[in-house]
Amino acid sequence: MTTTTRRAAHLTAATAAFALTLTCGTAAARAAAPGKPASPRPTATAGTTGNAASLASYRLAPGLLKITGGRTAGNPSQVHGVLGMPKGKGPHPVVVVLHGTHHNCVTTKDASDVVTHTPVKTHWPLVCAKPGKPERGLGPDYLRQNAGLSHVVQALTRKGFVAVSIDVVSPEVWWGGETDPIKGYTDLVSAHLRLLSDLNKGVDHGLRLPGVKGRIDTSRVGLVGHSRGGGYVLSPKAAQRAGLFGAVAIEPAENAEPAPHKVPVLNIRGACDEDVEPQAGRATMKALARSGSTRVAADVLLAGTGHRMINTNLAPTDKGGGIGSCKASQVASPVAARAQAAQLTAAFLEQALRKAPSYRLPALDGPAPKGGNLRKGGPALTFRPARQETFTDPRTLREVSSKQRLLPAIPKSLKIHKRPDDGI
Repeated sequence: MTTTTRRAAHLTAATAAFALTLTCGTAAARAAAPGKPASPRPTATAGTTGNAASLASYRLAPGLLKITGGRTAGNPSQVHGVLGMPKGKGPHPVVVVLHGTHHNCVTTKDASDVVTHTPVKTHWPLVCAKPGKPERGLGPDYLRQNAGLSHVVQALTRKGFVAVSIDVVSPEVWWGGETDPIKGYTDLVSAHLRLLSDLNKGVDHGLRLPGVKGRIDTSRVGLVGHSRGGGYVLSPKAAQRAGLFGAVAIEPAENAEPAPHKVPVLNIRGACDEDVEPQAGRATMKALARSGSTRVAADVLLAGTGHRMINTNLAPTDKGGGIGSCKASQVASPVAARAQAAQLTAAFLEQALRKAPSYRLPALDGPAPKGGNLRKGGPALTFRPARQETFTDPRTLREVSSKQRLLPAIPKSLKIHKRPDDGI
Protein backbone atom coordinates (compact mmCIF):
# COMPACT_ATOMS: atom_id res chain seq x y z
CA MET A 1 0.00 0.00 0.00
CA THR A 2 1.45 3.39 -0.94
CA THR A 3 1.60 6.34 1.45
CA THR A 4 -1.02 8.17 -0.60
CA THR A 5 -3.37 5.19 -0.64
CA ARG A 6 -2.87 4.62 3.07
CA ARG A 7 -3.58 8.26 3.93
CA ALA A 8 -6.74 8.11 1.83
CA ALA A 9 -7.84 4.96 3.64
CA HIS A 10 -7.28 6.54 7.03
CA LEU A 11 -9.09 9.72 5.99
CA THR A 12 -12.02 7.60 4.80
CA ALA A 13 -12.13 5.92 8.21
CA ALA A 14 -11.98 9.31 9.93
CA THR A 15 -14.74 10.72 7.76
CA ALA A 16 -16.92 7.72 8.58
CA ALA A 17 -16.29 8.32 12.26
CA PHE A 18 -17.66 11.85 11.94
CA ALA A 19 -21.19 10.46 12.19
CA LEU A 20 -20.92 8.52 15.42
CA THR A 21 -23.43 8.53 18.27
CA LEU A 22 -22.26 7.32 21.66
CA THR A 23 -24.49 4.53 23.03
CA CYS A 24 -24.11 1.74 25.56
CA GLY A 25 -21.88 -1.29 25.09
CA THR A 26 -18.24 -2.01 24.35
CA ALA A 27 -16.31 -3.78 21.66
CA ALA A 28 -15.43 -6.48 24.13
CA ALA A 29 -19.04 -6.85 25.22
CA ARG A 30 -20.18 -7.23 21.64
CA ALA A 31 -17.46 -9.73 20.84
CA ALA A 32 -17.23 -12.06 23.82
CA ALA A 33 -19.52 -15.07 24.00
CA PRO A 34 -22.14 -15.09 25.37
CA GLY A 35 -22.15 -11.29 25.08
CA LYS A 36 -20.03 -10.32 28.09
CA PRO A 37 -16.53 -8.80 28.23
CA ALA A 38 -13.61 -10.74 29.62
CA SER A 39 -13.40 -10.52 33.41
CA PRO A 40 -10.84 -8.11 34.88
CA ARG A 41 -7.79 -9.71 36.41
CA PRO A 42 -7.89 -8.78 40.11
CA THR A 43 -4.12 -8.49 40.59
CA ALA A 44 -3.71 -5.85 37.87
CA THR A 45 -5.07 -2.74 39.56
CA ALA A 46 -3.65 0.70 40.03
CA GLY A 47 -2.40 1.59 43.48
CA THR A 48 -0.68 -1.72 44.20
CA THR A 49 2.36 -1.19 46.40
CA GLY A 50 5.64 -3.00 46.89
CA ASN A 51 6.80 -5.41 44.21
CA ALA A 52 3.41 -6.75 43.08
CA ALA A 53 2.10 -6.32 39.54
CA SER A 54 0.16 -3.14 38.79
CA LEU A 55 -1.54 -1.43 35.87
CA ALA A 56 -2.26 2.30 35.91
CA SER A 57 -3.18 5.13 33.58
CA TYR A 58 -1.20 8.36 33.92
CA ARG A 59 -1.61 11.87 32.54
CA LEU A 60 0.72 14.86 32.54
CA ALA A 61 0.07 18.31 31.09
CA PRO A 62 0.02 18.44 27.26
CA GLY A 63 3.11 19.81 25.58
CA LEU A 64 4.75 20.68 22.29
CA LEU A 65 6.97 18.59 20.02
CA LYS A 66 9.29 20.91 18.10
CA ILE A 67 9.48 18.92 14.90
CA THR A 68 7.66 20.69 12.08
CA GLY A 69 10.59 22.90 11.08
CA GLY A 70 8.93 25.98 9.68
CA ARG A 71 5.16 26.18 9.44
CA THR A 72 4.56 26.35 13.18
CA ALA A 73 6.41 26.36 16.48
CA GLY A 74 5.75 22.65 16.81
CA ASN A 75 3.07 20.02 17.22
CA PRO A 76 0.87 19.78 20.33
CA SER A 77 0.76 16.39 22.01
CA GLN A 78 -1.03 14.84 24.94
CA VAL A 79 1.22 13.12 27.48
CA HIS A 80 -0.86 10.06 28.34
CA GLY A 81 0.25 6.55 29.09
CA VAL A 82 -0.83 3.20 30.46
CA LEU A 83 1.96 1.85 32.64
CA GLY A 84 2.31 -1.77 33.67
CA MET A 85 4.72 -2.80 36.42
CA PRO A 86 5.55 -6.50 36.78
CA LYS A 87 5.99 -8.49 39.96
CA GLY A 88 9.46 -8.74 41.47
CA LYS A 89 12.17 -6.39 42.62
CA GLY A 90 13.79 -5.84 39.21
CA PRO A 91 15.10 -3.68 37.71
CA HIS A 92 12.92 -4.77 34.79
CA PRO A 93 13.51 -4.05 31.08
CA VAL A 94 11.08 -1.73 29.32
CA VAL A 95 8.74 -2.22 26.35
CA VAL A 96 7.10 0.79 24.69
CA VAL A 97 3.79 0.16 22.90
CA LEU A 98 2.66 2.48 20.07
CA HIS A 99 -0.89 2.70 18.73
CA GLY A 100 -1.76 3.57 15.14
CA THR A 101 -3.46 6.27 13.13
CA HIS A 102 -7.07 6.21 14.23
CA HIS A 103 -9.68 8.92 14.52
CA ASN A 104 -9.24 10.85 17.76
CA CYS A 105 -12.40 12.97 18.21
CA VAL A 106 -15.85 11.47 18.72
CA THR A 107 -18.70 13.34 17.07
CA THR A 108 -22.23 13.48 18.39
CA LYS A 109 -23.86 12.70 15.06
CA ASP A 110 -25.28 9.42 13.93
CA ALA A 111 -24.01 6.33 12.33
CA SER A 112 -20.64 4.61 12.22
CA ASP A 113 -19.09 1.52 13.68
CA VAL A 114 -15.52 2.75 13.32
CA VAL A 115 -15.28 3.64 17.02
CA THR A 116 -16.68 1.49 19.80
CA HIS A 117 -19.71 2.81 21.67
CA THR A 118 -17.95 3.45 24.99
CA PRO A 119 -14.30 4.26 24.31
CA VAL A 120 -11.70 5.40 26.80
CA LYS A 121 -11.79 9.16 26.37
CA THR A 122 -11.01 12.54 27.85
CA HIS A 123 -11.41 16.17 26.73
CA TRP A 124 -8.84 17.98 24.64
CA PRO A 125 -10.57 21.05 23.16
CA LEU A 126 -7.34 22.15 21.48
CA VAL A 127 -7.91 19.36 18.97
CA CYS A 128 -11.51 18.28 19.55
CA ALA A 129 -14.56 20.46 20.16
CA LYS A 130 -15.02 22.30 23.43
CA PRO A 131 -17.55 20.54 25.72
CA GLY A 132 -21.00 21.87 24.95
CA LYS A 133 -19.88 23.73 21.84
CA PRO A 134 -20.79 22.08 18.52
CA GLU A 135 -18.15 22.26 15.80
CA ARG A 136 -18.51 20.96 12.28
CA GLY A 137 -17.74 17.25 12.20
CA LEU A 138 -16.45 17.19 15.78
CA GLY A 139 -17.46 16.12 19.25
CA PRO A 140 -15.85 17.00 22.58
CA ASP A 141 -14.34 13.61 23.36
CA TYR A 142 -10.67 12.95 22.66
CA LEU A 143 -10.04 9.21 22.39
CA ARG A 144 -7.27 7.62 24.45
CA GLN A 145 -6.15 5.24 21.71
CA ASN A 146 -3.15 4.21 23.81
CA ALA A 147 -5.53 2.82 26.44
CA GLY A 148 -7.01 0.63 23.71
CA LEU A 149 -3.77 -1.39 23.78
CA SER A 150 -3.67 -1.87 27.56
CA HIS A 151 -4.09 -5.64 27.05
CA VAL A 152 -0.70 -5.70 25.32
CA VAL A 153 0.79 -3.84 28.29
CA GLN A 154 -0.74 -6.30 30.73
CA ALA A 155 0.51 -9.34 28.79
CA LEU A 156 4.01 -7.87 28.82
CA THR A 157 3.97 -7.27 32.59
CA ARG A 158 3.14 -10.94 33.07
CA LYS A 159 6.43 -11.73 31.32
CA GLY A 160 8.42 -9.45 33.59
CA PHE A 161 8.53 -6.25 31.55
CA VAL A 162 7.80 -2.68 32.56
CA ALA A 163 5.47 -1.80 29.70
CA VAL A 164 3.98 1.52 28.68
CA SER A 165 1.43 2.29 25.96
CA ILE A 166 1.91 5.93 25.01
CA ASP A 167 -0.24 8.50 23.23
CA VAL A 168 1.36 9.28 19.86
CA VAL A 169 -1.11 11.91 18.64
CA SER A 170 0.57 15.13 17.53
CA PRO A 171 -1.45 16.81 14.76
CA GLU A 172 0.55 18.00 11.80
CA VAL A 173 -0.93 17.83 8.32
CA TRP A 174 -4.05 15.96 9.40
CA TRP A 175 -5.48 16.96 12.76
CA GLY A 176 -7.07 13.54 13.36
CA GLY A 177 -3.86 11.57 12.82
CA GLU A 178 -0.38 11.55 14.23
CA THR A 179 2.81 13.41 13.58
CA ASP A 180 5.68 12.57 11.27
CA PRO A 181 6.22 8.85 11.86
CA ILE A 182 9.98 9.12 12.08
CA LYS A 183 10.94 12.07 14.24
CA GLY A 184 7.60 12.45 16.00
CA TYR A 185 7.33 8.87 17.20
CA THR A 186 11.01 8.83 18.08
CA ASP A 187 10.74 11.99 20.18
CA LEU A 188 7.62 10.74 21.98
CA VAL A 189 9.23 7.38 22.79
CA SER A 190 12.28 9.21 24.13
CA ALA A 191 10.09 11.51 26.23
CA HIS A 192 8.24 8.65 27.91
CA LEU A 193 11.49 6.75 28.46
CA ARG A 194 12.82 9.88 30.14
CA LEU A 195 9.75 9.83 32.39
CA LEU A 196 10.38 6.17 33.27
CA SER A 197 14.02 6.95 34.01
CA ASP A 198 12.90 9.73 36.36
CA LEU A 199 10.39 7.44 38.07
CA ASN A 200 13.17 4.92 38.61
CA LYS A 201 15.21 7.66 40.33
CA GLY A 202 12.30 8.63 42.54
CA VAL A 203 11.37 11.77 40.57
CA ASP A 204 7.65 11.20 40.11
CA HIS A 205 6.60 14.43 38.32
CA GLY A 206 3.65 14.62 40.69
CA LEU A 207 2.17 11.28 39.59
CA ARG A 208 2.71 9.47 42.91
CA LEU A 209 2.91 6.03 41.35
CA PRO A 210 3.76 3.52 44.10
CA GLY A 211 6.41 0.84 43.94
CA VAL A 212 8.36 2.05 40.88
CA LYS A 213 11.57 3.53 42.27
CA GLY A 214 14.61 1.38 41.51
CA ARG A 215 12.61 -1.17 39.48
CA ILE A 216 12.87 0.18 35.90
CA ASP A 217 15.79 -0.50 33.55
CA THR A 218 15.58 1.89 30.58
CA SER A 219 18.89 0.63 29.17
CA ARG A 220 17.02 -2.39 27.74
CA VAL A 221 14.14 -1.43 25.45
CA GLY A 222 11.66 -3.36 23.32
CA LEU A 223 9.28 -1.76 20.81
CA VAL A 224 5.75 -2.86 19.89
CA GLY A 225 3.51 -1.08 17.42
CA HIS A 226 0.07 -1.58 15.91
CA SER A 227 -0.90 -0.19 12.49
CA ARG A 228 1.13 2.97 11.87
CA GLY A 229 2.91 2.27 15.15
CA GLY A 230 3.91 -1.09 13.66
CA GLY A 231 5.19 0.67 10.56
CA TYR A 232 7.39 2.79 12.78
CA VAL A 233 8.71 -0.28 14.61
CA LEU A 234 9.98 -1.62 11.26
CA SER A 235 11.61 1.71 10.29
CA PRO A 236 15.31 2.66 10.25
CA LYS A 237 14.89 5.14 13.11
CA ALA A 238 13.32 2.53 15.38
CA ALA A 239 16.11 0.08 14.55
CA GLN A 240 18.64 2.63 15.82
CA ARG A 241 17.08 2.87 19.31
CA ALA A 242 19.81 2.49 21.95
CA GLY A 243 19.41 -0.67 24.02
CA LEU A 244 16.88 -2.23 21.65
CA PHE A 245 16.54 -5.99 22.27
CA GLY A 246 13.49 -6.90 20.20
CA ALA A 247 10.58 -5.53 18.17
CA VAL A 248 7.04 -6.60 17.28
CA ALA A 249 4.96 -5.06 14.48
CA ILE A 250 1.24 -5.86 14.63
CA GLU A 251 -0.57 -5.32 11.32
CA PRO A 252 1.94 -2.61 10.31
CA ALA A 253 1.02 0.34 8.12
CA GLU A 254 4.45 1.00 6.68
CA ASN A 255 5.28 4.53 5.57
CA ALA A 256 9.07 4.59 5.86
CA GLU A 257 11.82 2.64 4.21
CA PRO A 258 12.57 -0.41 6.36
CA ALA A 259 16.11 -0.97 7.60
CA PRO A 260 17.81 -4.21 8.60
CA HIS A 261 17.27 -4.72 12.32
CA LYS A 262 19.97 -6.43 14.32
CA VAL A 263 17.54 -7.70 16.95
CA PRO A 264 14.79 -10.36 16.73
CA VAL A 265 11.69 -9.04 14.98
CA LEU A 266 8.16 -10.47 14.82
CA ASN A 267 5.54 -9.35 12.30
CA ILE A 268 1.91 -10.26 13.14
CA ARG A 269 -0.68 -10.11 10.36
CA GLY A 270 -4.47 -10.41 10.43
CA ALA A 271 -6.09 -12.68 7.84
CA CYS A 272 -9.19 -10.42 7.78
CA ASP A 273 -7.33 -7.09 7.94
CA GLU A 274 -9.64 -4.44 6.49
CA ASP A 275 -7.13 -1.59 6.62
CA VAL A 276 -3.54 -2.44 5.64
CA GLU A 277 -4.24 -5.84 4.00
CA PRO A 278 -3.43 -9.36 5.25
CA GLN A 279 0.07 -9.28 3.71
CA ALA A 280 1.16 -6.20 5.66
CA GLY A 281 4.81 -6.35 6.64
CA ARG A 282 5.51 -9.73 5.05
CA ALA A 283 7.68 -8.35 2.23
CA THR A 284 9.70 -6.39 4.77
CA MET A 285 10.26 -9.51 6.86
CA LYS A 286 11.38 -11.45 3.79
CA ALA A 287 13.88 -8.71 2.98
CA LEU A 288 15.05 -8.63 6.60
CA ALA A 289 15.54 -12.40 6.55
CA ARG A 290 17.58 -12.18 3.34
CA SER A 291 19.73 -9.37 4.73
CA GLY A 292 21.14 -11.63 7.42
CA SER A 293 21.35 -8.76 9.93
CA THR A 294 19.23 -10.67 12.47
CA ARG A 295 18.79 -14.38 13.10
CA VAL A 296 15.07 -13.95 13.81
CA ALA A 297 12.76 -12.40 11.21
CA ALA A 298 9.46 -14.03 12.13
CA ASP A 299 6.16 -13.66 10.32
CA VAL A 300 2.87 -14.94 11.76
CA LEU A 301 -0.67 -14.83 10.33
CA LEU A 302 -3.69 -14.87 12.67
CA ALA A 303 -6.83 -16.50 11.29
CA GLY A 304 -10.09 -14.54 11.54
CA THR A 305 -8.38 -11.35 12.73
CA GLY A 306 -9.18 -7.83 11.52
CA HIS A 307 -7.38 -4.55 12.04
CA ARG A 308 -9.69 -2.56 14.31
CA MET A 309 -10.31 -5.46 16.68
CA ILE A 310 -6.76 -5.20 18.10
CA ASN A 311 -7.58 -1.82 19.73
CA THR A 312 -10.45 -1.88 22.23
CA ASN A 313 -11.36 1.74 21.39
CA LEU A 314 -12.37 0.71 17.89
CA ALA A 315 -15.43 -1.22 16.72
CA PRO A 316 -14.04 -4.71 16.05
CA THR A 317 -16.24 -5.64 13.08
CA ASP A 318 -18.54 -4.10 10.53
CA LYS A 319 -22.29 -4.26 10.94
CA GLY A 320 -23.32 -7.87 10.56
CA GLY A 321 -20.13 -9.23 12.10
CA GLY A 322 -17.89 -9.42 9.05
CA ILE A 323 -14.63 -7.55 8.60
CA GLY A 324 -12.38 -7.03 5.59
CA SER A 325 -12.78 -9.89 3.14
CA CYS A 326 -14.13 -12.22 5.85
CA LYS A 327 -17.75 -13.09 6.44
CA ALA A 328 -19.07 -13.15 9.99
CA SER A 329 -18.69 -16.93 10.12
CA GLN A 330 -14.95 -16.58 9.38
CA VAL A 331 -14.22 -13.91 11.98
CA ALA A 332 -12.62 -14.82 15.29
CA SER A 333 -13.84 -13.49 18.60
CA PRO A 334 -12.22 -10.04 18.96
CA VAL A 335 -11.51 -10.83 22.62
CA ALA A 336 -9.61 -13.95 21.56
CA ALA A 337 -7.84 -12.10 18.73
CA ARG A 338 -6.61 -9.40 21.10
CA ALA A 339 -5.45 -12.01 23.59
CA GLN A 340 -3.65 -13.95 20.86
CA ALA A 341 -1.80 -10.87 19.58
CA ALA A 342 -0.89 -9.73 23.10
CA GLN A 343 0.31 -13.14 24.29
CA LEU A 344 2.33 -13.73 21.11
CA THR A 345 3.97 -10.34 21.55
CA ALA A 346 4.88 -10.87 25.19
CA ALA A 347 6.19 -14.40 24.72
CA PHE A 348 8.28 -13.42 21.71
CA LEU A 349 9.94 -10.47 23.46
CA GLU A 350 10.62 -12.52 26.61
CA GLN A 351 12.48 -15.09 24.49
CA ALA A 352 14.21 -12.38 22.43
CA LEU A 353 15.51 -10.77 25.61
CA ARG A 354 17.12 -13.97 26.82
CA LYS A 355 18.35 -14.85 23.30
CA ALA A 356 16.51 -18.15 23.21
CA PRO A 357 18.00 -20.82 20.92
CA SER A 358 14.47 -21.54 19.67
CA TYR A 359 11.08 -19.85 20.05
CA ARG A 360 7.88 -21.48 21.29
CA LEU A 361 4.91 -19.13 21.06
CA PRO A 362 1.37 -19.55 22.44
CA ALA A 363 -1.45 -20.69 20.17
CA LEU A 364 -4.94 -20.04 21.53
CA ASP A 365 -8.21 -21.55 20.44
CA GLY A 366 -9.87 -19.51 17.69
CA PRO A 367 -7.50 -17.14 15.87
CA ALA A 368 -4.92 -19.86 15.17
CA PRO A 369 -1.44 -18.52 14.39
CA LYS A 370 0.47 -19.80 11.39
CA GLY A 371 4.02 -18.95 10.35
CA GLY A 372 7.61 -19.10 11.51
CA ASN A 373 11.10 -17.64 11.28
CA LEU A 374 11.84 -16.63 7.69
CA ARG A 375 15.58 -16.48 8.28
CA LYS A 376 17.18 -19.65 6.96
CA GLY A 377 19.34 -21.33 9.59
CA GLY A 378 17.92 -19.12 12.34
CA PRO A 379 16.21 -20.30 15.53
CA ALA A 380 13.12 -22.39 14.90
CA LEU A 381 9.77 -20.81 15.78
CA THR A 382 6.95 -23.17 16.72
CA PHE A 383 3.62 -22.94 18.51
CA ARG A 384 2.27 -24.62 21.62
CA PRO A 385 -1.33 -24.76 22.87
CA ALA A 386 -1.98 -22.12 25.52
CA ARG A 387 -4.88 -20.81 27.56
CA GLN A 388 -6.44 -17.48 26.77
CA GLU A 389 -5.56 -14.92 29.42
CA THR A 390 -8.07 -12.34 30.64
CA PHE A 391 -7.35 -8.64 30.69
CA THR A 392 -8.48 -5.66 32.72
CA ASP A 393 -11.08 -3.44 31.09
CA PRO A 394 -9.13 -0.23 30.32
CA ARG A 395 -12.14 1.87 31.33
CA THR A 396 -11.74 0.67 34.91
CA LEU A 397 -8.11 1.77 35.32
CA ARG A 398 -7.52 4.43 37.92
CA GLU A 399 -5.81 7.46 36.48
CA VAL A 400 -3.03 9.34 38.22
CA SER A 401 -2.60 12.84 36.90
CA SER A 402 -0.34 15.82 37.37
CA LYS A 403 -0.15 19.33 35.96
CA GLN A 404 3.60 19.06 35.64
CA ARG A 405 5.12 19.01 32.15
CA LEU A 406 7.32 16.53 30.37
CA LEU A 407 7.26 18.55 27.11
CA PRO A 408 7.48 22.34 26.61
CA ALA A 409 4.24 24.27 27.08
CA ILE A 410 1.91 24.76 24.09
CA PRO A 411 1.86 28.45 23.08
CA LYS A 412 -1.50 30.11 23.58
CA SER A 413 -1.13 31.61 20.12
CA LEU A 414 -1.00 28.20 18.38
CA LYS A 415 -4.13 27.66 16.30
CA ILE A 416 -5.35 24.36 14.89
CA HIS A 417 -7.74 24.21 11.95
CA LYS A 418 -9.96 21.32 12.95
CA ARG A 419 -10.70 19.84 9.56
CA PRO A 420 -8.95 17.01 7.71
CA ASP A 421 -6.01 18.09 5.54
CA ASP A 422 -5.92 21.67 6.87
CA GLY A 423 -2.85 21.25 9.04
CA ILE A 424 -2.10 23.42 12.06
